[in-house]
Amino acid sequence: MIDASVGFEMETFEFLSILQNHGLPSIMGILTYLDHYKDNKQVRKKKKELKKWFQKEVNEGCKLFYLSGIFNERYNATEIHNLARYISVIKVRKLQWREKHAYVIADWFDNLNDDKGD
Repeated sequence: MIDASVGFEMETFEFLSILQNHGLPSIMGILTYLDHYKDNKQVRKKKKELKKWFQKEVNEGCKLFYLSGIFNERYNATEIHNLARYISVIKVRKLQWREKHAYVIADWFDNLNDDKGD
């Protein structure tokens, strides 16, 4: 999630780098706080600018959603519906590196061998 009133922060770029390095197959962005801009021309300009930066940082095919703002303590129903529909039909591509390399995640390890020096 990216705050449109602030733009991309260094933490956002670091987080995107971590996601890419760990092989997350699909990345999408959500642009919020567009209601801070009064003029539609400013909103369109900011959307275009941030979409360009986002696609440059992630990849050309990434999806960026826009949430125009909160009205009556809710986001726009159409924008939320489009976001939910995209999440429900997204196709996650398999990563070749992950398929070819085994990995194990361990939370706890205990050595059961009784080594008494025999």
